[in-house]
Amino acid sequence: MKRILSVLVFLLSGMTMFAQNCYWVFFTDKNNTTFDPYSYFDVKAIERYQLNKLNLYDISNYPVNERYTDAVNALTEENVGVSRWLNAQAVMASEAQIDAVKQLPFVAGVQLIATEAMLAQVPVATKSEDVEVFDATLKQVALMQGEKFQARNINGKGVRIAVFDGGFPEVDTHPAFKHLRDNHQIVKTWNFANKKENVYGFNSHGRMVLSCIAGIMNDTTMLGLAPGAEFLLARTEVEAEKLKEEVWWVQALEWADQNGAHIVSSSLGYGEDLHDLKDMDGKTSIVAKGASMAASKGILVCTAMGNEGDDKTWKMLVTPADVEGVLSVGAVSSLETMESYSSFGPTADGRRKPNVVACGNDMVAASRGNYHHYQGTSFATPMVSGFAACVKQMHPEYTATQLLEAIEKSGNHYPYYDYAFGYGVPQAGYFTDGPQAAKHSFDLMEDEKYLYIVPVNPYENLKVFYNYQNGDGSISDYFVVKFLTDKIVTSKSSFRIDKSDLENGQTVNIWYNDQYAKYVVGKDKVAAADSVVRENVTISKGDFGCGSSNKKPSKDIYIKKHNIYSGNLVLNVSFMVPSMWTSAGNIHQAQRVSRSFSFSYVNNWQLAKVYGLGFRIGFGSSWYALQNYQNPNPSYTLPAFAYNDDYELRKYNLKTSQFDLEIYQRFILANVSSSKLYLETGVFGDWITGSRQKIKAVAGYDKITEVNKHFYRNGLNKLDCGVRVRIGFTKFCALYGQYRITPILKNGIDLPKWEVGIQIF
Repeated sequence: MKRILSVLVFLLSGMTMFAQNCYWVFFTDKNNTTFDPYSYFDVKAIERYQLNKLNLYDISNYPVNERYTDAVNALTEENVGVSRWLNAQAVMASEAQIDAVKQLPFVAGVQLIATEAMLAQVPVATKSEDVEVFDATLKQVALMQGEKFQARNINGKGVRIAVFDGGFPEVDTHPAFKHLRDNHQIVKTWNFANKKENVYGFNSHGRMVLSCIAGIMNDTTMLGLAPGAEFLLARTEVEAEKLKEEVWWVQALEWADQNGAHIVSSSLGYGEDLHDLKDMDGKTSIVAKGASMAASKGILVCTAMGNEGDDKTWKMLVTPADVEGVLSVGAVSSLETMESYSSFGPTADGRRKPNVVACGNDMVAASRGNYHHYQGTSFATPMVSGFAACVKQMHPEYTATQLLEAIEKSGNHYPYYDYAFGYGVPQAGYFTDGPQAAKHSFDLMEDEKYLYIVPVNPYENLKVFYNYQNGDGSISDYFVVKFLTDKIVTSKSSFRIDKSDLENGQTVNIWYNDQYAKYVVGKDKVAAADSVVRENVTISKGDFGCGSSNKKPSKDIYIKKHNIYSGNLVLNVSFMVPSMWTSAGNIHQAQRVSRSFSFSYVNNWQLAKVYGLGFRIGFGSSWYALQNYQNPNPSYTLPAFAYNDDYELRKYNLKTSQFDLEIYQRFILANVSSSKLYLETGVFGDWITGSRQKIKAVAGYDKITEVNKHFYRNGLNKLDCGVRVRIGFTKFCALYGQYRITPILKNGIDLPKWEVGIQIF
C-alpha cells in the first residue's frame, strides 16, 4: 500500500510540475529593431494614419526583438503568438519554465492568461422557417432607417471592415454573399489558430454575423447595411483553445491595422467566467488594452455589450465593451423596448456604456443556403458596424473619434442617455436629411411636491424615458414608463415625479416622442438643451392637480444600476437528528426525528465572480419530539395522570416559534446552464418568541392529551446560535446542514443539535 501511495504522489507531483499554462511575456524594449511603414502597411492603412494625424513610425508599430523571442522560445513549449503593440510574446509553459523566463534580463514581466471568449449570441436562438420571399424591408434595417441609405446608394463602398469570429463556413458558397465573391470584396483572410488563410469552416457564428453587415437575401433584401464594403475575415476563436483566444484577438487587431481596416466588428466578450466586475474598467483586461490601442490607431472598434442582462450576479457589460473610444452595442426589439438579455452599463469606473443599441433579433444567413432568425448582441453589433460603414462612406473625412460621436448623435434618443439604451438606435435620417426639429410632445409643470410630465396628446400609448443625473454626469436611476390608454383621459393627464426622491443639484433628463428636456432640481426652469436636435421646454409654476388620471409606472421599467446583489423569498424545510445521549434520572433524548420549517428573505451581494456575502432573515417553527419523558423543570408540576401507573406517556412535543438571522459567505463553484452551483458557510442566531408543550398519555383504549402553553417560560433560553453549511443551485434549491451550539433548555435535557434540510426558491 505504501508503495502504491508513493507512486501516486510521484505522478501527481509530476503532473503539477509539467502542467502547461498560457502566459504573456512582456519585454523591456525594442532595441535593435527597424521598421518601414510603407512596406508594412496597406495603402488604406497609411491613408487612415494620415487622416487621424498619427505617427506611422510610432514605437508600437516596430516589431518585437527576435533575439528576445528566440530566447523565450528556447525555454518554453510553444510560441502562441507575438504582439507588436504590447511588446510581448504569448507562450505555453510549465511553472518551472516560466520561472526561468522571468530571469531573462530583457523580460519586464509575466502574466498568466486565464481568459475565455464568449460569443455574444443568446444560447437558445429563435429560429424561423426557411425564407423564400421577403419583399418588405427587414425590421433590423428599418429600425435604423436603412432604406434612407439605400435610396442614396449608400452601402459602405470603399470602407474596409475587419470581422473577428470563430469561423465563416459557407461564406465562400452561400448565396447571401455572392456579391462579395463576384466583386472580390473579401480582401484578405487569416486563420490565427491554424496560421493559414482558410477561414471558411468551423463556427457558423461568423457567417451569421457577416450577413448582418453585408448579406443580401434572395438577391433583393438586405440583411445588413453595408453590402458594398470590403472585408478582412479573421478566425480568432476556437472552442478547444480557450486560453489562446485572447492572444489571437489582439494579433487580429494588429493584422487589421496593417491591412487598412477602418472598422472592426467583434461580437464576443470576456466576462464573468474569468473576470471580476471591477475588471470592467476599460484598462485591466488584455483585450481592453488591445482595443484601446486600436482606437488610438484610428480604427472604430464595434463590439457587443454581452448577453448578461438576465444574469443577477453579473448584468454588467463584458470587456472590451468597457473601453473608452470603442463603440459598444446593446440589443433592442423596437425603438422603445430593450431585449432583457442585453447587458447594462456603466463600466466599473462609472463611464457611460452602451453607446448605442440596435435590433438584436435578426434574420441571418443560416446553413445550406437558408435564412433564420437568431438573437443576441452578437447580431446588433454588426448592424451598427454596417451603419458605421455607410456613415464613413458619406463622410470619408471623419476620424474614428468623429465617426463614433456622429453615430451617437444619430441615436433616436440623443441627447438623452441611460445605461440600458445608450443614446438609442442610430438613425440614417440624421445623415441623409440632417438634424430635425423635435415635436412638441409634452410640457413640464410643477408644484411644491411634484414635477409633472404632461403629454400634448394624452391618447398616445408611447413610453417616457427619464433619469436622475448627478453633478458628475453619472446616472443614479433611470426609468421607462407608459402613459396608459385603458380609459379616456383628460388634457391634464400626466406622469409625476416626486421631488422628495431628488437631491438638490440633480438633473432630471426626460425624453418622450422625439422631444428632450431637462430640469435641474432647485431651479425654476429647464436648462438649455440642444435646440438643433431637440426642442427646449419651459416649466409652468403653480397648482396642477392630476387627480385620478395621474399615471403610475407600467411594468416596463428599467432601473439603472448594475446590481451586484439579488434577493428572493425562500421556504426552508428541515429535520433534526436525535441524539442517543441519556442523562441521570433516566431522561432520554428524542428517538423520533424532529422537524422544522420557516419562510425567509435572502439577499446576496456578489462581490466578485466567485465570492459573495449575504444575509437571511426569517420566521419559522420547530417541533422537538421526546419520549420516555421525565420532568426536567422543577418549577412545573406534571398533570395528575402522569403519576398514575395505569397510564403510559407515549409522546411529548415541544413547539417553539423563532426569528432567524443568518450571515454567510458564498463561493461559486461552477456555472451549470443558466444557474450556478454554490457553497455557503455562515453563522446564525434564533430569537425564540414562544413555546408550548403537548403530552399524550395512553391507558388501554383511553387517550388523554394535555397542552400547556409557555411551559418553558422560565426554563427556556430565548437565544440560540450555531453554524450552517449550504450547497445548491441559485435558481432552484439548496441542501443545508446546521449545528446548534447553545442549549435551548436552561435545565435538564438538551434538544437535538444537528439539523439537515432543503431550501426551495
